[in-house]
Amino acid sequence: MKIGIITPMEEEKRDLLAALDSISSDQIGGQDFSQGTMFGKDVILTESGIGKAQAAMATGVLLDRYQPDIVVNTGSAGGLASGLHIGDQVIAQRLAYHDVYNTKFAGSVGFVPGKPLYYESDAKLVADFQEANPEAKTGLVVSGDSFVMGNMKTQIVTNFPDAMAVEMEGASVAQIAYDFGVPFIVLRAISDSADDGAQESFDQFLLEAGRKSAKLLLNFIQGL
Repeated sequence: MKIGIITPMEEEKRDLLAALDSISSDQIGGQDFSQGTMFGKDVILTESGIGKAQAAMATGVLLDRYQPDIVVNTGSAGGLASGLHIGDQVIAQRLAYHDVYNTKFAGSVGFVPGKPLYYESDAKLVADFQEANPEAKTGLVVSGDSFVMGNMKTQIVTNFPDAMAVEMEGASVAQIAYDFGVPFIVLRAISDSADDGAQESFDQFLLEAGRKSAKLLLNFIQGL
C-alpha cells in the first residue's frame, strides 16, 4: 500500500517526517513532496500550507503525480462539540464546507453545485483507524477559509449542529480525493475551542495537537 499524507503546517508534519526513512524529495508548485518508507510502507508526505486552495493543490498534485492508494490529511482543529478537550483526537467520518453558501436555495449551506454536501471518508479506513486508536472520537468535521473564533462558532454550529471540529483544509482534500476516486481519511487533534481564546490556545497547543494527530496515523501504519 502506498500512502499519501498531507499536513497543513510544518508543526503538524514534524513527527511524521522524523518517522520517514530513505527520503527523496521533489518540489512542485512551491511544495515539497517527500517520498520514503514508514514502518516498511511506501509513503509520500507533503505540507500543503493553510487553507482550502493550498490543500486542493497539494492533493491534486499528490494524486496525479504519485498515485497513492489512500490519502490521509492530518493536523489540528478547533473543537465544536461539547465534551471535546485540548489534545482530543478526532477521526472524520464525513466532511463538509461550513463557508459555502448557494443562496439560490434555502438550506443549501455547504453545497458546492454538482458536488455532495458531505464527503464520506472510506468506511474501512475509519474502522481500521478506530481499531488502531480506540481513544479517538469520530464524527463530522467542517472546513472553511477562516480561523474560527468567537461568534463565528455559533453560526457554524447552527448550520451543522452535529459537527465535532472545524479546520481549514479537510473538506478540500476530501473533495479532490472524491473526484479522483481514491479512498481518503481526515485526522485531527483539538488545539483550541474555536472561542474567544482560540488564537492564544492554538499558539500554545499547536505542536501538541500536531503530535496527537500524527500519532493516529503512525499507530495505523505501524499496525499494517
